[in-house]
Amino acid sequence: MITKDEENYLEQCLNSVKSIIDEIIVVDTGSKDKTKDIAKKFNAKIVDFKWADDFSATRNKSLEQATKEWILVFDADEVLEEKDCLKIKDLIKNAGKETFGFAFQQRSYIKDYFDGAMGNKTDFEPVKKYPFYILNNLVRLFRNNQGIHFRHRVHELVEDSIKEKGMKYEKTDVVLHHFGSVKDAVFVERKADMYSKIILRQVEDNPESARYNYQAARMFIGKKDFANAIAYFEKTAEIDATYKLPYSEIAKIYLRINDKEKALEYFKKSMDRNPDKPSPANNLAVMYMSIGKFKQAKEILEEELKKHPNNPALKRNYEDCLKNI
Repeated sequence: MITKDEENYLEQCLNSVKSIIDEIIVVDTGSKDKTKDIAKKFNAKIVDFKWADDFSATRNKSLEQATKEWILVFDADEVLEEKDCLKIKDLIKNAGKETFGFAFQQRSYIKDYFDGAMGNKTDFEPVKKYPFYILNNLVRLFRNNQGIHFRHRVHELVEDSIKEKGMKYEKTDVVLHHFGSVKDAVFVERKADMYSKIILRQVEDNPESARYNYQAARMFIGKKDFANAIAYFEKTAEIDATYKLPYSEIAKIYLRINDKEKALEYFKKSMDRNPDKPSPANNLAVMYMSIGKFKQAKEILEEELKKHPNNPALKRNYEDCLKNI
């Protein structure tokens, strides 16, 4: 793991995983609190590393220190439930030779609703008070000594490295409970500013990356700077209109500012550019239903149901549409 000033969370984190790990490696980027003292209590190997606006470089430094067969990557503000520790032990024990990693479900808890958030129904005591979470599937357990490493300055991943090498990983239902967005307001604001800076630097480094432009757009949505968000989504679509449906994202922005005409225009674009994905067409149909154009909605939904007959959202909206014709 990598750390900086995590004294409020690190002990809880390490206590949650200590039963399944053989060594702890902490790469610290300049803690001024008791982070390293806490790590020492768990006999962690601590490596000091100069921060250079690059999470992957820091993560990869930690990977260099690992000596065991499997690597579990953790954030200091994450915890595991005991049942998921047992699942991890079983995953390693039963891993086939062709399996090089496992993806976990990271739940980043939030206090207020954000686009894409899910309702939190867990009874796990440390997190049940938070009403929502953002879900990300991330490879956090993988074989050591296979050349697997992190990519990207921010929102770093090993998935690209695994795929490039022709390796396979499996998705699991192991849950990582993440507290990064529910820390004190000063910390969260400082972190958001740092991420914004690095996200824009990535775009400067590689302006033709759909991933980096998309992340910049999402960052500007968080700042409610919709003009810049639209501009970066447009750039994303210019590079790759299928990457996370950027035209649909633009349509959703226009919905937020109550411009239904523009929202319709961009949902149509998204559907045209992504004929094999049901989401843009479904969104367009719902838009038509919202303005009373049920005949148009019906035609779209019927066409999509021919391609995706078991899609629950399409079926539900089609039933609602028929009630109004």
